[in-house]
Amino acid sequence: MLKYVQTISLQVSDYEKALDFYVNTLGFEKTSDMPMGPDSRWITVAPPGAQTEIVLTKEMGPEQMGRFNGFIFAADDLDATCAELLARGVNFTVPLHDEPWGRWAQFADPDGNEFGIHAELPAGQ
Repeated sequence: MLKYVQTISLQVSDYEKALDFYVNTLGFEKTSDMPMGPDSRWITVAPPGAQTEIVLTKEMGPEQMGRFNGFIFAADDLDATCAELLARGVNFTVPLHDEPWGRWAQFADPDGNEFGIHAELPAGQ
């Protein structure tokens, strides 16, 4: 029986630039980095303790890059998370705001891949 999503793939233009952003800017862990042929690598990154890893790939084609990819991260304290990411130089394409279904912000990586960050609205709102 299926248990969880193990990996999701994300098109990047440059492995080292992507690793620098995900590890040094976002604070993810590099969970693997192995050669997969002459010009390809199997590189995965993930937030500390996460079950699902992101595969950084150059194999899907550039048309898969530079848009909202549907990947949404959860955060307990979205204000603090966004403030910390802004201080690290992360480009927010949609600033933190409230929606009827929760708090939301969107940011982009150096290749223009956009991610959502979601948190529940505080009780009583």
